[in-house]
Amino acid sequence: MRIELRGAHVPGEGNERRPLAALCEEEPHVHGELAWTLGERRVPCMGFWGPDDVCLGQWWDELTRAVAALSDRQPYTLDTCEQGDPAFLFERTDASLYLSIVAGTGGGAPHPEWQNAEFAWDDLGAALRRFKRDLRQLLELSGPPVLPEEWKKRFSEQV
Repeated sequence: MRIELRGAHVPGEGNERRPLAALCEEEPHVHGELAWTLGERRVPCMGFWGPDDVCLGQWWDELTRAVAALSDRQPYTLDTCEQGDPAFLFERTDASLYLSIVAGTGGGAPHPEWQNAEFAWDDLGAALRRFKRDLRQLLELSGPPVLPEEWKKRFSEQV
C-alpha cells in the first residue's frame, strides 16, 4: 500500500492552479495529487476536479482521525459530503485493514469492485507519516514565508 504525494497547488477560480507561494490565511487550501495504491490498483474517486486535485489538508486531517479510530479498532468513514462523491470506509481486524468505497452522503455511489480491499494496518501509519513529511517539506520549500494558522497547527503535530 502506498500513498504518494505527486504535486500540490493552491486552488484558484474554477480550475486555476496557483503556486504554493500564494497560500495565505484568506486562501489556506492546498490541493494536489495523492496517488493511493493497494497492490497494483489505484484507489479511485480521489479528487474534486480530477484525480490530481484532492484537498490535501482534508486528507491530512481525515487520515489522522482514521488512524486514531482504527487504533482503537473502531471503523472509520471518510466522507467529504461533496455532491457525487462516495465515502471511504476503513475497518480493522488485528493486523489487517479493509477499505470499502461506499455510498457517500453527497450522493456518490458505492464501487462494487472496491469492497473489503485488504492491506496491512502497519502500512497505513507508515504511509500517513510519509505523506505528512513530504507535504511539509514541499510547503517549507515552495510555500509562503508565513504559513496560515491551520498549517502551523498541522505541522505542530507529532509525525
